[in-house]
Amino acid sequence: MKDMRVKLIPHVSGIDALYYFAQSGGNYDNYYMNIIDQIEDKKAEFTALDYAYADNDIIITLNDIDVKYSGMGRDGFLWFNHEFFRVGFKDSEKSQNIHNIRVQLNAIGIYTLGIKSLVEYINTQLLKGSLLSTNYFPVTRIDVNMFVQHNFNYLRKEMILSKKKTHSANIGERSTGYELETYYVGKKPFLLRIYNKLNELENGSEIKKELMHNYFLINGLDTRKPIFNVEFEYHREFLKQYNIDTIEDALERSQSLFELGCDLVKLLDISSLTETQINSSNRKRADILPVWQYISTHYDNKEFMQITTPMEKIERISYRYSLEDARKPIKRQITRLLLHGNAPTLFYFYELLQNAKEDYELRENIKQVYKEEKPTFKDDLKSYSNEGLQNFEKKLSKEIMGIDIEDKQYDELLRTYNEVHDELVERGLVEFPF
Repeated sequence: MKDMRVKLIPHVSGIDALYYFAQSGGNYDNYYMNIIDQIEDKKAEFTALDYAYADNDIIITLNDIDVKYSGMGRDGFLWFNHEFFRVGFKDSEKSQNIHNIRVQLNAIGIYTLGIKSLVEYINTQLLKGSLLSTNYFPVTRIDVNMFVQHNFNYLRKEMILSKKKTHSANIGERSTGYELETYYVGKKPFLLRIYNKLNELENGSEIKKELMHNYFLINGLDTRKPIFNVEFEYHREFLKQYNIDTIEDALERSQSLFELGCDLVKLLDISSLTETQINSSNRKRADILPVWQYISTHYDNKEFMQITTPMEKIERISYRYSLEDARKPIKRQITRLLLHGNAPTLFYFYELLQNAKEDYELRENIKQVYKEEKPTFKDDLKSYSNEGLQNFEKKLSKEIMGIDIEDKQYDELLRTYNEVHDELVERGLVEFPF
């Protein structure tokens, strides 16, 4: 094993992932129905074009932000992907003990906009019109991490000192031999991952690869040498034990969480022990590995947390489908043709392009027709059952009572309530006191 005595190791600390709930408000049902309507409209367009589509072919727009549909999850949420985050919505009438909105920030979004700016962007822009006016955002998961200029390829189970019994390692075969890809300790709601970050980026998108390489170079890490990520993943049930409830709690105590992880899982220097000692209780007497001692005392994400993007400078950020994205599936189809002895000609590609343009123009025309025929909110209320309409009225009434009359959302809720009330009156479902 290499000499583990260390003085200064290039490193950079941060937060690699953040998941949270958002509390839905009285207008959420309208927001959700808009989502359903857009999905159904897209499906109708594809059907009219006789186009075989997948869920991720459906792109909808929420408050001028484009997100790509990824289908209904096992959790009952409709999930959507954006370049910077993932967001899920569910029917408010189902699983009422669970929040209706889930948000998951990804690394590209975090390292591009800064974690605070990204949270603000989602909560004030994407989710505008769907939230409670007085809101708090319960954190459901946070990954605190440190990228380290160090090769952990020597890791083995006997070096791990932890009450966690679950261990696993992914070993990859490379031209230079077998190398450690990822070492896991523990499982949800608390686990440690130590993995080769540069190897992971080889399979990532070009955007992510370029972003992370620039980030490493700016922070003094050499991408020509091994860079490992030491990452602790904490879930809500674990965080609650330490009175960490909201996003703000988790961000403020991220350093404490990293240091806690280093204490719950320790790496031992077993280089001075015999094999007999390694496999006995004497193993626990070994010193802490110097690199682990260094890592556990050098987490500092103050500079990372200062990465912010003023909201007024954030331009319209939407899903971008590039020519590079299109090349991969087209290349797969051409490969299949060649395997079956069918070599496409230039005329074939020209004809395909012309047909695609005609389909696109037809789709745009159909979209315009659907837009013109789109029912109003009053029309939509006609489809409610009497009981559903009465429940909607009760929910809105309760929501209005909890909002200050000066709040901007108050007028919008009151307008919605009046339209619902008018429909109830029209149906003879309101009893007047005279």
